[in-house]
Amino acid sequence: MKQIFCLILLILSCSPVIADIAPNPIVVNGIYTVADCKIQMTSEYVFADIYNDSAKVECTFNLENFGDATEIQIGFPEMNFQYWSMGKYTPTDRGNFSIYVDERLLTEKDIQVPAEMDSIYRKYMSVYHFDNEYQRKRDSIYAANGVKEKGNRTIYPPGTYQKTQKALQDLFEWRESKPSLGSKLWVEFKEQQEKGNFPWYVWNVKFDRQAKRQIKVVYALPSGLGYGGDFRYFNYILRTGSGWYKSIGKASIKIQLHDIDIETIEQVAPGIFSIDSTQKTIQWTFTDLEPTAQDDIYLRYYNKAERRKWDSAKRRRKRGW
Repeated sequence: MKQIFCLILLILSCSPVIADIAPNPIVVNGIYTVADCKIQMTSEYVFADIYNDSAKVECTFNLENFGDATEIQIGFPEMNFQYWSMGKYTPTDRGNFSIYVDERLLTEKDIQVPAEMDSIYRKYMSVYHFDNEYQRKRDSIYAANGVKEKGNRTIYPPGTYQKTQKALQDLFEWRESKPSLGSKLWVEFKEQQEKGNFPWYVWNVKFDRQAKRQIKVVYALPSGLGYGGDFRYFNYILRTGSGWYKSIGKASIKIQLHDIDIETIEQVAPGIFSIDSTQKTIQWTFTDLEPTAQDDIYLRYYNKAERRKWDSAKRRRKRGW
C-alpha cells in the first residue's frame, strides 16, 4: 500500500540553559495517512507565534478528494510536547494540541492510538498511574508522621524515623512489583514504531467523491533551544508533504515574532521570503509545490541574556573552571 504523508512535519529542539547538557529534542509532526487515496492538499496555511521560550502553531489544511468516496485514518507520528521527553506517551499530551475537522473540535473519544500501539499505550499509562500513586502515598506517609522536607534536608520528629523508613520501604517494594518504563517496554515500543511507522494519535475522516474538507491543528510547545542556550530556532519541515496526490496548490507559512529582536536573527531559510521589521513577521509563499528538503523552513535566532551566559560558560571551561 502506498504511503502518503498528508501534512507537514514540524520539529523543534531544545535544552535547558546548562553548558554541559546537550539539546533534548521536542518533535512535533504534521498529520498523514497510510491510505492509498487521491486526496490533494489544495492549500496549506501555517501561522506560528514564536516567543523566546514557547511557540503556538496553527496549521490549516484544505483537502479535496479526486477519487471515489473513502474513509481514511489520519494521524501524526511521535509527538513530544515537553522538555526531557524520551518519545513516550504522556497523560498530558492531548492538552497540548487541538484538532478540528470542518471547524468541529474533535473530542478525546475521536482521537485514539493506532490498534497496533494500543497495548503499549495502555502499559505506558499504567506506569504513569503507578508513579502518581507512589508519590501520593509517599506524601501521605510523610504527612502522617510529621516529616518535613526543606531543600535537601528531611526533618523527622523525635521517634518517627524508623516507623517512617519502614513504611517507605514497604511502599518502595510495592512500586517495584508494578510495571515500569524499563528497557523491555522501551524496546517493544521502538520495534512497533519502526516496523510500521505508526502514528501517535489517529482519527477517521470520511471523504465523499469530490468532497472538500478542512483540517486545522493547533499546537502549544516550548520553543527550540540549542546546545547550552547558545541559540534558539524554529524548524518547519515541508518536504514530507511531497506524498500528497498531485502538488500542494498553495502553501503559506508566516511567523510572528514576539519577545524576539529582529537583530538577533542569524539565519533564515529558504532564502526567498518577505520580512516586515516593523511588524516583526517573516513569510514564505509557495505555489504548485512538490516540496523537497530545500523548501524546509528554518529560523535561527538568539536570546541576548542566554548568549551572554553561554559565552561566559565557554570562557570558564577554557580556563579550566
